[in-house]
Order: sequence, then structure tokens, then C-alpha cells
Amino acid sequence: MPYGWALPFVLLPLQPAWFAGVVAFLGALVLLFRKEQLGFARPFLLFALLGIASQLLVPEGIQGVPPLPNAGQSPQTTNLIPPHGLYDLHGWNHPDGPGPRAVRLADGFFRVTRVHPATGRPFTEILSDRTYPLKVGEIYTQSFYFRHDGDAIAFDFLFTTKRGQFGVPAKVERLPGGLKRAHASYQAQPGDEALRAIDIYNLRGNWTYMDIGYAQLEVGPAPSPYTPGKAGPGRWERVGWWLGTALLGLLVMAGAGFVLRRSGGLWAAWGVLLGLLIHLGVGLAQAYPNMAQRIAGLSENPNLYGAGAVMSVLLVGLLSRGWPGLLALVAGSGVVALSDSRAAWLGLLGGVVLWVARSGFRWGHLLLILGGALALYFWLPSSLERLATVFNPDYFSNRSRLEIWGVAWRAFLERPLTGIGIGGFQTYYLEHAPPNAIEPTATHVHNLFLSLLAEAGLLGLLGFLGLWGAVVWRMGQLRRWGVLGVIGVAGAMNLFDYTWFYAAVYYPLWVAVAWGLVGRTPGRG
Repeated sequence: MPYGWALPFVLLPLQPAWFAGVVAFLGALVLLFRKEQLGFARPFLLFALLGIASQLLVPEGIQGVPPLPNAGQSPQTTNLIPPHGLYDLHGWNHPDGPGPRAVRLADGFFRVTRVHPATGRPFTEILSDRTYPLKVGEIYTQSFYFRHDGDAIAFDFLFTTKRGQFGVPAKVERLPGGLKRAHASYQAQPGDEALRAIDIYNLRGNWTYMDIGYAQLEVGPAPSPYTPGKAGPGRWERVGWWLGTALLGLLVMAGAGFVLRRSGGLWAAWGVLLGLLIHLGVGLAQAYPNMAQRIAGLSENPNLYGAGAVMSVLLVGLLSRGWPGLLALVAGSGVVALSDSRAAWLGLLGGVVLWVARSGFRWGHLLLILGGALALYFWLPSSLERLATVFNPDYFSNRSRLEIWGVAWRAFLERPLTGIGIGGFQTYYLEHAPPNAIEPTATHVHNLFLSLLAEAGLLGLLGFLGLWGAVVWRMGQLRRWGVLGVIGVAGAMNLFDYTWFYAAVYYPLWVAVAWGLVGRTPGRG
């Protein structure tokens, strides 16, 4: 039953982490009991050792906290608000909606004005949009340091949860140097689930600005000395990520090879195609209420939705010839159109080239491609206009990427050997972004190689290049041009985005490598 072995591939476009769990388990059994030769063992080991070394050598506590009157380390306190938890702080009123983001000052405080700078209407609320999970029955205290002009100020804390909004009068403690600390407590009830913090309302007094900083959300009935929240993954979490990435890649490659020998390429391709069609249906269902919105499907965001679809298209084109690849291109085009990801549109062009190369060029293929292009031109002109901006240096998104890349390069220059640590760029960018940055926040670098340099330094990049250089060399020796095409398209997409280690990109890459090692078996696609 070759089709039975192909069933895990249905999961690959939908829930790639689930697919990886199933196939990696098979890969572990294969390596333990069948004693099969381990492909790329040394490059995997090099990747793991250099990456782990880069994370172990990153100094802890990169984010400095200036001394505060009653700040200190408290082993009983866990601050749920990270150091960047106030970067989206803003005023709000009903007529104007959200005001501009607070201005970050040199000493770590954030300045919010009493009135909206454009309309002059007073704000009724000052808040951050970040939310934190609650446990029923626990008492939570939110607090922050502040200072202000004028001689009178008063406000209440607003505990905003999924159950509603609950006001609690602020208790204010006066501190030396003109600082004050406000706090209030609330006991979580069934249905609350999450809390928005910091959030204050009922603003009173004769002040015109307020500087807020060093916010804390903790479990307990009273505030404890300020302790910095977690800025990003800790040292051992980063080490675990690097080791897990290496180990799962190895096991998925081994397990995928085992499955592909039994299913054959054609059945595996139909499995991926079925999952891609289901994922397209999920996206269409999400798009129906609001066609103007970018769609994420079952993925975390639209860019990942599009990138995963491209990898599914490439994999179907690699594992089969003819109709499965053409159907995958049609379904993939639908997903990419829903995601409206520019990098995914470029990747889809690579899928077209791979399908033509695998199927053999015919004039009918050219007519199909031209027909698809005309359909996009008439039905999705906005997507094509967005794609045309890729090489426009004045487009706001491109200018934003240049700013982000500049900050990433600065991070690399500060710590060229180790980088700032995996997962640390978001906080670093918030601290070092240009004053008038187009994007005030950036969760990642939008470039694979700059991201590795910024977060893992030369050690991490050398490990990555050692592993994938060995893969490319071996695929070239075996003349697996299709596999090299899949790797090349994924690399091209990652020049403008950072999706390489996302499950729907990373695991299809290792499935493609496994197919290159397994080779084509007669009668199996």
C-alpha cells in the first residue's frame, strides 16, 4: 500500500510540525534498528557544535537596567513584562483612536502627552497593546515608575481581560529624585484568560506629559523591587533551539527517506498536493468575510502561509511529473495570492521553472503559463503591483528593510563571533532602531544570512554554510538538479524574508534532500 505510506505528507502543508514529529520518530527508529548509514553526519555535527558554541559564548544580560531607588533582584519575582514591553505605549480616546507611540527617552522612560498632538483632545487612557496570560485565582500586581510636569496627577489602573474591564485606583509611592511608583492588584477570575498591561485611565490633574518606565507585572498582592523581565530566550533555550534544529533536520531526512522508498515520489506528491488544497480551502474560508485582508491560513502570518505554499509546490514538482505539479502550481498560486507575500510570488516563479524542467517543455505549457499570467493580471492587479515594488528602492517596505538590515549589521559588528543570541534581535532593534524608523518594531531581520550573523555571529554562519554547502556539493555529485533548484528557490526567498527555519520551509527542504539521496525508483514516480 504505497498510498498508505504517503499519508503523512498530507500534514506537511497543513501542520508541518506534526509531520516532522511523525517522520522524525520513524527516522529515529530507522537509525536505531536498521543501522542505516547516516547521511551528512559530520556536517550536521559541525552545524550543531558551532551553533551551540555561539550561543554559549553570548554574554547574558545584554539589556542594561539603570539603577532605580527601590530596584533590585528578587528571587521570588518573575516580571512578565519584557524590557521592550512599553515600546508600543500610546494614548487613546474615543474620537481619535490610538495616539502616536510614546517617545523613548535616553534613561529608558517613555513620554506620553496628555492630549493628542494632532487634535488637541485629551487622552482618556494610556496603554500598551501587549497581553499576558492569567491563571484563575492568582492575584496579579502591575506597577511602573513615572514622573510628570505640573503639581498634581491621579489615575486608575484598568485591568482589561477577555471577561471585561475592571478599574482599580492606583496607589502611588513617592521616591527620591522626583520619581514615583504606581501599582494596583487584581485577582484573576474564570474567563479572564489574559491581561492587557500597562493600562491606566481616568486621568486627572494639571500635567501635560508623563514619563512611564520599568513596568512590572507579577504574581502577588503587592509590588516587589523591580526585576527586568525576560528579554528573549535564555542561554540554554538558545542552545536547545540549535541542537533541536540540527537533530530534527537529521531525523526528518532519515525518516522521509524511509517513507519515500515505500510510497514512491508520485504518491508522496499527491499527499502534499491534497494538504495544499485543504490549506487553500482554509484560506478561502478566512478570506470570505474580508477579501481585502491578507490571509494566514493555519500559519502564524501571511508571509509564512505563502512561503509554505511555495515549498509544497516545489516538492510536488520535484517528486512527480505532469499533472500533479500543474495542479500544485494552481493551488499554490491561490495561496500566495491570499497571502500577498512578495517573496512568495518570487518563489512561485521558481516553481514554474521547476515544473517545466521536470515535465519537459511543450508549447501547451507556455500557453498555460501565459493564461495564468493574464488571469492574475485581470483578477489580481494589486498583487502584481505589489510584486513590482520588489526592486523599487523608494517603496516604504524596501526602505524599512534597509533600516532593519543596518541594525542587524550593527549587532554583528558589536559581537562578530557570537552575535547577540538567537531570538534577541527584536529587543536589540527596539533599542537601536533609527529615531524615525519606518517600522518601530521588527521581529526578525528579513534576511537569512544577516539574521545568522546578527544572532549567531560568524560561528553560527559557518556552521550553517558547512551543513548546506555539503548538501549542495553532494546533490551536485549525484546530479540532482531538481533538489538544487528547491534549495535555490528557498534561498532566494530568504534574501528578502526570514523563513528558512520555519517548519513549512525547513522540513520540505530535508524531504527534498532525502529524495535526492533515495533517487528515483522505477515505477514509483
